[in-house]
Amino acid sequence: NTTADETAPVFLSASVSGNSLTLTYTEASILGLDATNTAPATAYTVSSASGVAISVNGVTVNAADKTVTLALSRAVDRNEVLSVNYTKPATGNN
Repeated sequence: NTTADETAPVFLSASVSGNSLTLTYTEASILGLDATNTAPATAYTVSSASGVAISVNGVTVNAADKTVTLALSRAVDRNEVLSVNYTKPATGNN
């Protein structure tokens, strides 16, 4: 008998390099980070502190590193503050 991991990943930190925004989580449980069945880019909304939206062009999940990397439509300025929101898709991958 084994017990399933029922703990969802918890956000730990974020970092930006150019037009890549990497979100790091505390764990990659079976309920969360799945490199094969990622949520669509449309599930994420990114905006700068000024309120200007930044399109998310792609999503890459690395379960081993416990990260989700968002490919943004433009590079982020060094001192720019971002806001990230995730909306679980009604159907499909989440």
